[in-house]
Amino acid sequence: MDIESKKFLGQPKNFVSIFNALLFDGQPVLKPEYLKDENSELVMNVSSKHVDIIKRYEDGTYLDLFVIESQSYIDQSMVARVMEYESVARMRYIRQNFKQHVPMHTRLPMILTVVLYVGESKWNAAKRLSELEIIHPGFEDMFNEFKLNLIEVYTNHKYSTGEKTTQDFF
Repeated sequence: MDIESKKFLGQPKNFVSIFNALLFDGQPVLKPEYLKDENSELVMNVSSKHVDIIKRYEDGTYLDLFVIESQSYIDQSMVARVMEYESVARMRYIRQNFKQHVPMHTRLPMILTVVLYVGESKWNAAKRLSELEIIHPGFEDMFNEFKLNLIEVYTNHKYSTGEKTTQDFF
């Protein structure tokens, strides 16, 4: 992600508008005042990459981590990369917040990643893990699906962000 885009999307109002577009059709459900910066090198111990922008959302009811990952080219393994980022972030949260194990009935924060694809050609890589992996007959019910939340900036204008400046960014 270029510096200007990262600076723009790192602004709390613009950041939440991306997730409000994806989740709530642009309605201002998530509020910028509840965002806190999080370490973007969350997964450096597993991967040579880090996520572009990560924020913690705490409003007294919810504690969530929201991630924006910018992608300028089609990466056939993107769905697996995002799954890795989210898995490592969950394990890091567990290690930082619990001494030995997660207590019974404890719920972990949701981690939600949006990939902003800024390439000019239409995305043609897997958007679900099942599109990337071979699933043999009889194993379908046991397979754990993972879905990529993808916004194609230059080819997909169906999202309403609810914010004029962010909508203009698209």
